[in-house]
Amino acid sequence: MKMRLSLWYISFVFLCFYGVRNVFAYKIPPVQLEVRGEGFRVSIPHEAGIENVAFNINRNRPFKAFEQGEFSGRVSTETNNRWNFESKRPLREDDTIYIWTDVQFNKNRFRSMSSPIMVSEAPSGVIGINEIANDKTTVVTTENPPAIDRRNDNCQPALTIIRNRHACRGELIFEENFNGNELNASRWRYEVRMPLDIADAEFVLYDTNADITNGLLTIVPRIWGNDSPNADIRSGNLNLGVRCTAYQNSEVECRRQAFGRVVLPPILTARINTKHAFSFKYGRVEVRAKLPQGDWLFPLLLLEPLANLYGQQAYASGQMRIAFIRSNLNLQSNGGIEMGGRVLHGGAVLRPEASYRNAFMVNTSRDAHFGETFHIYSLTWDDQRLSFEVDGQKYGSIDGGFAQHEMGHNYVWANGNHMAPLDQEFFITLGVAAGGHGDFSDDYLSKPWANTSPKAALNFWRDRANWKSTWTSPALIVDYVRVYAI
Repeated sequence: MKMRLSLWYISFVFLCFYGVRNVFAYKIPPVQLEVRGEGFRVSIPHEAGIENVAFNINRNRPFKAFEQGEFSGRVSTETNNRWNFESKRPLREDDTIYIWTDVQFNKNRFRSMSSPIMVSEAPSGVIGINEIANDKTTVVTTENPPAIDRRNDNCQPALTIIRNRHACRGELIFEENFNGNELNASRWRYEVRMPLDIADAEFVLYDTNADITNGLLTIVPRIWGNDSPNADIRSGNLNLGVRCTAYQNSEVECRRQAFGRVVLPPILTARINTKHAFSFKYGRVEVRAKLPQGDWLFPLLLLEPLANLYGQQAYASGQMRIAFIRSNLNLQSNGGIEMGGRVLHGGAVLRPEASYRNAFMVNTSRDAHFGETFHIYSLTWDDQRLSFEVDGQKYGSIDGGFAQHEMGHNYVWANGNHMAPLDQEFFITLGVAAGGHGDFSDDYLSKPWANTSPKAALNFWRDRANWKSTWTSPALIVDYVRVYAI
């Protein structure tokens, strides 16, 4: 009798262990995105033991938790050895797709948050296995990046990654000399929108008013209606229609009806980026440019996050400034500190508030305004720090470890590496902006608006008699942009 009990006990333990081992051995595989003409499909491969699968999908908005997505659905039957969820909603080329998956496997539930997927990656992907005649389907997955691309025997492995492939150390991975008579659409796209974040929004409308002549990109900010007698930002309706490139909220970014404190953007300018064409992780960026001169203007020489892995609001995924000045001819704080165009800044923006804007910045100063002539501005970004140069002279560096900094306040960064949130791929942005709630402290003398005021843009506009005469050379002029692998 004891022998029978022992054999039963051993069998029971074996079955329990075997079952537990099978349960915990299961890992949700990478999600596959198929971009189709009439919509899209997401799927994972079938495996014995899967009973049903649920997909939750967001466009351009990371999940904060395992919450319901913009598109969601549970699939109870596998098809052609895959668990598929389809939507007829078309995707845009510049969309970023966020997905989390729920799988019931052997009566147990498993959840997994996938890496973001860029729809713009689809044209260079592989053709889907299940494609049918005359139905061109392109597939992108959340698999790990491929190995180093050794194009010749002299290729030394680099820290730099370009769109999920490794580069060769020292390789020139991007170069733009602005030749021709128009913007190269295969590299750059205009942003046509109004800024969204009211806690940091500039007082501008971004449109297509850049110029390329004699190998130079020129962006000139202009006062609404050129300040003609009939121009008034306090009346009228602005609707950008199908030209609008809103990322998050088309009601705010594409349309505005002026009434009361709500006014139309006082300044018309331009902002371009490489989001659809070029992004990279770690490297050295060089921009030869002449920065704008004029009160309350500032240049946009930026690296911005491709996938917003850590969140889209309040700089949760970070922003890097290759070079930044407050373009005022003379600007001082209440304490008498010079903060205008003779002071150059470089660094990271990780919070929207003006009081924290310089927390992760370094600076240098000169006797002349940085908009007087061309300079070469450089940023070297690696997995330990950001380093900044002007005309070949280093003027500062910023070490990583932002997640441990008390001003970070974003605990999701702890899931990244030492440079989080600056540990993902970023793209290049160029432009000019004016005013806003974040880049000019209320401590600056003669500032005509308060950052927390709902009338900030209106008060800026009302003071134009004082600042528009300083806009004698308000253009950002860019000679070239180069990015090297490190």
